[in-house]
Amino acid sequence: MNETQPITLSQATVLLGAAQAPNAFECRFVRAGRVRTAAGELSDIEIEAQALQEAVALGLFEGRAVFIDHASPLQSPSLRNLVGVTELAVYDAEEQAVHGRLRLYETHDGKAMQALLTRLLEDVQAGRPVPDVGLSLTFYPRWGKRDPHSNLRRVVGIRQIESVDLVFQPAADGRVLESLSQQKGTFMSAEESIPLTSSPAVEEATALAKPADSPAGQDSQPDPSPATMQDWSQALSASAAAFMIANSGLPAAARQKLLAQRYRTPSEVVDAIEKERAYLASLAQEEVIQIGNTPPRQAQITVGASGLERLEQALEALIRGVRPPSGVQPLSGIRELYNLLSGDYEMTGVFQPQRVYLANVNSSTMANLVANVMNKVLAQEFSEYPQWWQPFVTQMDFNSLQDIRWITLGGVGELPTVPEGAAYTELNWGDKYETASFVKKGGYLGITIEAIDKDDTNRLRAAPRALAQAAWLTVGKAISHIFTANNGGGPTLSDGLPLFHASHGNLGSTALSYSSWVAARNAMRKQSEVGSGERLGFLTAPRFLLVPPDLEVTALQILASAHDYSYTLANGLGPGPINVFSEGETADLRLRSARERVVVVDLWSDANDWAAVADPRLYPSIGLGYRYGRAPEIYSVSSPTAGLMFSNDVMPIKVRFFFAVGPVDYRGLYKANVS
Repeated sequence: MNETQPITLSQATVLLGAAQAPNAFECRFVRAGRVRTAAGELSDIEIEAQALQEAVALGLFEGRAVFIDHASPLQSPSLRNLVGVTELAVYDAEEQAVHGRLRLYETHDGKAMQALLTRLLEDVQAGRPVPDVGLSLTFYPRWGKRDPHSNLRRVVGIRQIESVDLVFQPAADGRVLESLSQQKGTFMSAEESIPLTSSPAVEEATALAKPADSPAGQDSQPDPSPATMQDWSQALSASAAAFMIANSGLPAAARQKLLAQRYRTPSEVVDAIEKERAYLASLAQEEVIQIGNTPPRQAQITVGASGLERLEQALEALIRGVRPPSGVQPLSGIRELYNLLSGDYEMTGVFQPQRVYLANVNSSTMANLVANVMNKVLAQEFSEYPQWWQPFVTQMDFNSLQDIRWITLGGVGELPTVPEGAAYTELNWGDKYETASFVKKGGYLGITIEAIDKDDTNRLRAAPRALAQAAWLTVGKAISHIFTANNGGGPTLSDGLPLFHASHGNLGSTALSYSSWVAARNAMRKQSEVGSGERLGFLTAPRFLLVPPDLEVTALQILASAHDYSYTLANGLGPGPINVFSEGETADLRLRSARERVVVVDLWSDANDWAAVADPRLYPSIGLGYRYGRAPEIYSVSSPTAGLMFSNDVMPIKVRFFFAVGPVDYRGLYKANVS
């Protein structure tokens, strides 16, 4: 939490009573001291009295908007919910609190709030139970220097107050008094306040609050008829019940179900809400956090990105180490993300839905959000790694995990002549195939509650690169193994012979040189088509030269030199014959072309072996198949009541990668196993 982010305090605000105007109420907005959490426990935030006194002197409490409910942390307040404004704020030095007036607008919602608050005051005075309705303050703090020996965070100043909102369950110290308009403007002190819950002291406090010299019959307005009073009473009761249900935190379908019922007392509403919560909890026992479930407080249409979508953008920026898009509030770390989506400020591992303001959040949201963002970053990271195998490997995507059959067609040979008016003859064609099975590679990364509590964001930030590197190494080793398996003979093909074998005409033993490269080219160009026996020639001519790091310079000299460099080395004379394998008019062009054709396989440990591969566009030789994408995928795997988060305080993020790799045909390959 930093000074660029607002904090919401619903713990110290007290609604004191109605002012002389029927649409105004005298309030205590905030009081200095330790702030309490929604659970009634002392939090780690303390507001200093000097901060409140300065804020009043600067006029920060004047003209603040009053909304019904807070906006979520990543959403702006909506004018649809604006019902009033604050005014006449003063600082009470004895109480170390800020008092002021809440004036409600003559709008539909403003009138509804006026009726509701008036009814709540009347119910309190009558000793009836009432729902916990109060005010909540949202402001931008100025933090004091943190004590290294304490977790306490001190608010030493207030830079801006965003709003003072009407909310349900302000969590602590919320109080309301009987209407001051009935007392001719007498301002009631905090000591005379009546709690927003029924108690044996209610009647006594109410009696004390009434002025002794108030003459009877002073109100000159005529008494309404009993029928009118009953209509108003029923309307206000229905409004109060609807307000309680709307702010219950239940899903929309459950709220609609409760709104269709009738209630005689507030306790019946509370009982119905609790029963519905218990029923939903029995269907989905989401008590353990998997890195929150608060539905929207009311139906609404949102234009643009939702709060959760903007939070995902902020998380992606956090992991990439960049600033989020314009209009998206940055995250300070993974701990802030955890608090926003779980409400678990105490790090107990228990989901606290009543503290979560974002819509459509449940106990799996954080795990899913982290997985989605890491997938995006991982895909980009993986694409940036040099896929050295890409030039000579044929890559394909498949829609099932069935074994892949790499098919090589042949047998047609030369097309026969068709005489004028004659019929076409059927062509005989043959095929052969090699089989490759998909392998599943993967594991999981565990984000521990300790790492979250320590705000170890760098650890989370490093995860996508580490996973991308692991996937890159996994695929690279699988392709490299084709050339080194079985002591350099390669995997066994469908004909029962190793990939590189004398019977296949693609195995040599001479060290890499200009002359051995010529020999390899000749052997590959003399390969015959499947079935027909016709020579393939240019189709299987070597395009790429694969070497270990030890032979990189030799390979570049063979393909980039303007002349046969070996002639000069052997005879001490130069220049030698023209190098017919080099491509380009200048040294720079020849070297650039050679670098595109020389593939250094760093995974090869033998310093002398080398290989050649034909152009895969003309003759595919090695196949690489993917299932579920060409990059590893990340997703969350967690159960609310089981698994690592439940037993070990670990949020598991699984990574998996399905691929199949193998030779397509031996004719486009050559290997020199140098002894």
